Amino acid sequence: MRFLDIRNALIQSWIEGEFDLPWAKPGKDFDPETGDPWAALHVLPSQPGVATLGDTGQDRHDGVFQIDLNWPLNTGDTPLLVKADEIAARFKAGARFEAPILSETLHLDFVEQEYGIYVPLCVLIRSCGVSPIRRVDNWNRVSATIYYSAWVNRAL
Repeated sequence: MRFLDIRNALIQSWIEGEFDLPWAKPGKDFDPETGDPWAALHVLPSQPGVATLGDTGQDRHDGVFQIDLNWPLNTGDTPLLVKADEIAARFKAGARFEAPILSETLHLDFVEQEYGIYVPLCVLIRSCGVSPIRRVDNWNRVSATIYYSAWVNRAL
């Protein structure tokens, strides 16, 4: 399962990073506490490309793992950039994260079986950057943009 495995590897890497923020899970309702910082995670895949030829070749999956950091208004950009630096240290260029194995599950409100996989897939981080601070829905927001790549065996 290529798309699910990539998503799982990135979400698991966020959880293991222990960033000490409540976060909006993909596709789930989330109601942030007023005045408390929080994050929203988005896995934004692009169209896969052929990396090697043949029925047993590999496809290259590139995309963006976007982490939107949300802080109360009038707190400035310093706390957002401090947290963005923590994220950039974890998701530095060259870091690799594997999707959780079949016997493991993530501690989320997702259906447990949703995280089962058969062959671990590795996701490579290519770069991490941040957006300027902006006001969104009465929050200060900075987005960490993490470019990733994964090579998936076509025969799976």
